Amino acid sequence: MRTIYLVRHGQTLFNVHHKIQGTCDSPLTKLGVAQAKAVKDYFKKKKIHFDAAFCSTQERASNTLEIITDNKLPYTRLHDLHEKSHGEYEGQDEFMLPWRRGFSRVNAAMEPDREVEQRMEKAMTKIIDLTRADDTILVVGHGTALRLFTQAVNPEFKNYGNCGIVKMTAIDNRLKYVDYVTPAKDVSLPEKVTKKNILIVR
Repeated sequence: MRTIYLVRHGQTLFNVHHKIQGTCDSPLTKLGVAQAKAVKDYFKKKKIHFDAAFCSTQERASNTLEIITDNKLPYTRLHDLHEKSHGEYEGQDEFMLPWRRGFSRVNAAMEPDREVEQRMEKAMTKIIDLTRADDTILVVGHGTALRLFTQAVNPEFKNYGNCGIVKMTAIDNRLKYVDYVTPAKDVSLPEKVTKKNILIVR
């Protein structure tokens, strides 16, 4: 039985500024790097070792994967794992999304959700074809694409936070949802020491 861990990338600059990211890219923030390190520590603590690793062709996913694996595990980039394309909306503020303004989620300018789900299924089929029946596999991708794929397996699933992890098992091509964990949820960066946040006791 294969064990598959699906991980969303760490926080990016576009996440901070509430920009629509999609197929364009922005770098991990310092917090995003710290989140990826928290995931690395989680897997280490759980004694989870990966036999194979895959990610999308986008830098925020590959950078997250390299942090999680200490850049010691060869990995394969798969185009079909990339984030949902938001077309002409990419790079704009999130409030420009049609459904944020009362319109339908179906929009001709964007990649349809069903197509995202289908190419994610295609990518996962390829991953299963490229790995052995008892492998433990790491897959790093994106919030919307991973959510749509996960909901196809478990319709009750809600969404991925930055560096959220879904565990699935696979026998042949039959996938089973196991659980969702968020070891990076409470990660924060230390505040800078300034005169304003130093309490002087006299």
